[in-house]
Amino acid sequence: MQDPQLIKEVLEKWKNGQHLAEFEDYALHTIYNPLWADLPHTDIFITFTPDLLHQLHKGIFKDHLVKWCLDIIGKDELDAHFKVMPHYPGLWHFKKGISTVKQWTGTEHKEMQHIFLGILAGAVPSQVLLIARAILDFSYYAQLQIHTNESLNCLKNALSVFHANKNILLDLEVREHFNIPKLHQLSHYVQSILLFGTTDGFNTKLPEQLHINFAEETYRASNKCDYEEQMAQWLQHQEAVFLCSSYLDWLAVPANMASMTRTEPCLVHSLAKNPAHPRQSIQHLVTAHGATMFLQAFKSFLQKHIPHNKIVPGPQDHFDVFRQVVIVALSNPQVNDSPKRWHIQATPEVRPSPGRKPEAPAQFDIALISDVTLPSSRSYLDTVDLRVAQVRIIFTLPHQFGSYCRVLAYVEWFTPLREPDPSSGLCQVSH
Repeated sequence: MQDPQLIKEVLEKWKNGQHLAEFEDYALHTIYNPLWADLPHTDIFITFTPDLLHQLHKGIFKDHLVKWCLDIIGKDELDAHFKVMPHYPGLWHFKKGISTVKQWTGTEHKEMQHIFLGILAGAVPSQVLLIARAILDFSYYAQLQIHTNESLNCLKNALSVFHANKNILLDLEVREHFNIPKLHQLSHYVQSILLFGTTDGFNTKLPEQLHINFAEETYRASNKCDYEEQMAQWLQHQEAVFLCSSYLDWLAVPANMASMTRTEPCLVHSLAKNPAHPRQSIQHLVTAHGATMFLQAFKSFLQKHIPHNKIVPGPQDHFDVFRQVVIVALSNPQVNDSPKRWHIQATPEVRPSPGRKPEAPAQFDIALISDVTLPSSRSYLDTVDLRVAQVRIIFTLPHQFGSYCRVLAYVEWFTPLREPDPSSGLCQVSH
């Protein structure tokens, strides 16, 4: 941060004809009596607080990083990478690419950030990947709602990695200089967080969203005549619905889940009340779902988890199959106040027929799966605890084989996660 007293001295000397180099270095203008000069107990320079929406999401990421990568790769190639990205629960699929989009929202910027590093892998030089990873790491650390010394050090290290590798953009003739005000502002994030708290406290996204919720949508709900009273009444109704919904969500949380501490990972799943495809034969599962090893896998499951079962499964058995399972995780107070939900689908191809919906392609989602039971000393999963799999069938155990407390899934495993790539930090797998 600048020193207000030093700035006033430089301005005074410039006014008196002493042309100091600091005047140009600090990008000053010939305003010799700034409005803050005589304000007591005031440091004008620390009033410029971080703004995640305009400085990071729309600024550094969209206006700079994405533009640099477009210049390096080309619009057609980058769009092609976005289009061929496989579907994954919780991630957006930009089916038409990104180059033709004229207006972006903050949500779309954040969704693009989730997949941007994977899109760039193999398409840009390793140093460009390091730059992209550093900017994204900085963005995610800056958004944390609880900070520690470790997280603030990670924030500083991410910015250091960017500055250590940014000259590759000069070599590729993507940039001529890095005199970017929004980029300079990143160097003050740690100090602002230490002084004023986490960045969600002064993010312009909140008042902009409130304007949408409390003004734009409320006005559209009125008949546009004498709308003030209608808007106030509509907001009262919305608040009542929200309170009721929150109470119902609280009632729906299992007692054992509610009693857990927030640092403990806890996942619950929910299914439809009735299966979408009841009593499906094994032959149908093999042909429609591609579950070629279903019978062998089911026999292995029974031997391991229900050893007292005496019935041998065979082609005569039928299974209740569901379209999707919803996985709900407790919120992480360091990241978000809302629970995280993943909709994992396993639906075969729907062929067109008279009087029915048009055909729909098959969708067998990819998921990260772990059977590891964490010790009490650890509250998180390492990559060695996780495997990547494609979910082919979501079903429940037929009653003749006994009872089982969880929903079952037939999955096809990918290879174990390899060592992370040194540039992108991503782990590679193959089918």
